[in-house]
Amino acid sequence: MKFINKYTISVFSLIVFALFFISNKEDESIVLSSSRFDSMIPKTKSEEITGYKIQVSIENGCGKSGIAKLYTNFLRKNGYDIIDYKNADHFDYKNTKLVFHKRDYSIYSNEIIELLKINPNHVSYNYNENTYYQITLILGEDYNKIDSYKLVSMYYEPF
Repeated sequence: MKFINKYTISVFSLIVFALFFISNKEDESIVLSSSRFDSMIPKTKSEEITGYKIQVSIENGCGKSGIAKLYTNFLRKNGYDIIDYKNADHFDYKNTKLVFHKRDYSIYSNEIIELLKINPNHVSYNYNENTYYQITLILGEDYNKIDSYKLVSMYYEPF
């Protein structure tokens, strides 16, 4: 009787496990439905028009530690694809600048200029089809005087 009970329990457990595994096999495949995740990833109006995220490189041109990361956090939360943040070629930039690198910039330029509240006199166009991102944001010494800074400053990381 012990022989039957010991093996019976093992076989029964194996069958239950197999049935559970087979019945959950259909649920096991993960399908990333875009409609499920669209609300989690912010989109810019420009992305809705163009069908792709606007890619931005952010450069610290003033030497203030962490400022490029702060603007990275802000722009990412607003739907931009920040592909790089780093120090600029020097820290002597007086003014914060936006540089557009693609010819189709007019589709997305006004949106980011308005979001960041950049002085239009500090916007330039350096067309370079070999650059894989559309915009470079260079943060100058005036970064904390730009009208959007109060909002941007809320995106500091706590640690």
